[in-house]
Amino acid sequence: MSDTPVLALDGVGQRHRLGRRQIAVLDAIAFELWPGEIVAILGRRRSGKTTLLRVAAGIEAPASGAVRLDGVPLGDLRGSARTRRLRAVGYVPKEWRVARGKPVLDHVALPLLADGRPLLTALAKAHEALERVGAGHCAGMPAEQLDPGEATRVALAQALVREPRVLLADEPGVMAAPDERDELLRLLRTLTADDPRLALVVTARDVAGVAGAGRVLTLDEGVLRGASEPPSAAVLPFPGGLAAQSVPAR
Repeated sequence: MSDTPVLALDGVGQRHRLGRRQIAVLDAIAFELWPGEIVAILGRRRSGKTTLLRVAAGIEAPASGAVRLDGVPLGDLRGSARTRRLRAVGYVPKEWRVARGKPVLDHVALPLLADGRPLLTALAKAHEALERVGAGHCAGMPAEQLDPGEATRVALAQALVREPRVLLADEPGVMAAPDERDELLRLLRTLTADDPRLALVVTARDVAGVAGAGRVLTLDEGVLRGASEPPSAAVLPFPGGLAAQSVPAR
């Protein structure tokens, strides 16, 4: 096993503007993710989960602290060096944005085309990624016609097409039917089990969304708790006064 985490957040803070004020969204987040690991982050709406993943994915720059990929701080990288490093991260947003009228296959191939890969190679790889997540039948569909479960699978294919080492999935399947959400969570666990290099972080609003995680952390008002808990179990202090629950690793 590597002695360096594939992803590390070191004292990461983030602020967003609300009118004339700056509000704290993340507060001194410290977190390490190791190859092959599955980590779930549990938190209610507006707890900072999406912001945390976006900062970890290099989409947002943190207001303070550092994000490291394989020990290299993203803040030290510029231009093509930063772009190359970020190919190791796949991000699956909660709501996948599409260009209307374009087929799914084109969307999934886009990251490879942006990397300068030949068109036919990019399309072949995109089709492989769609088949891998059970969405091969969606390849020729206009992206705006996908149902919520299909949209999540296609967004996952787009995140996987570069063969990343870190996969960040924001509340996967939250807008899909419960049985489809369960199937998507099983798919994510299978993908991680099939590739020992791949590490997975999922966010969730409820305990059902963290099934199969080796570690379960909680995010409340920008504070991440449980990052130092052993992998065998995590205690979940639910916001709003609900009783804590213990979620064993599966």
